[in-house]
Amino acid sequence: MKKKENFLKKDIIYVLERDDDYFIINENYFYKTEAYYTILKNENDGINVTPSSSDVLDAYIVPICLEKAKQAGIPVCEWIISNQYVSLPAIIYGLNYFSNPSLYFLVSDKVEAEKAIKNVTNNGRYPFCYQKLSGFATIIKCISIFGRMMNPDERLSFLADRIFEIFHLPLVEMVLIMDESGYRLSSLAPVKYSQLLQEEIELLQVPDGKVSLIG
Repeated sequence: MKKKENFLKKDIIYVLERDDDYFIINENYFYKTEAYYTILKNENDGINVTPSSSDVLDAYIVPICLEKAKQAGIPVCEWIISNQYVSLPAIIYGLNYFSNPSLYFLVSDKVEAEKAIKNVTNNGRYPFCYQKLSGFATIIKCISIFGRMMNPDERLSFLADRIFEIFHLPLVEMVLIMDESGYRLSSLAPVKYSQLLQEEIELLQVPDGKVSLIG
């Protein structure tokens, strides 16, 4: 079978039209980005698009993301918002305006923690979020496309499907913690087109859908 050409170009917003549904596909849905305003404009024009503006806001703010997922029955990491203290070892996320869930810090000692906190808080101007880890914890990162993924692990496939049902992000990276208790969601992060394998690109090229671009 001939492989499909990669139609994804950096920084371009794509609209996938399938039946009466419109999916906004982009590398980054952050607040006040072009993709976010594209979603907002469609909503203001009375057009239902996926994801919604509220979906992307909820997905990329780590504590809100985890609480929403937890309420839906997804196992999540316990999180704490702090201004200085962190229990070690831990994974640390920023909460300021420019925070990106892709940029997290794994810390196991006081020196590492102090450097990470200084980084994510802009020298103490903002609080941060941390998740306590066990000594057996491993970070697993998986790309989900319309709730589907290439990993054959049924538990991961189930999580990808449920997360799409909750947050409706066509393209997202799940950051998971795997330890003695199983898989737990740590955060959801954006995905660069360049990260995608050919098989993953093909998942975005839905056979019965019409793809157009913005920008």
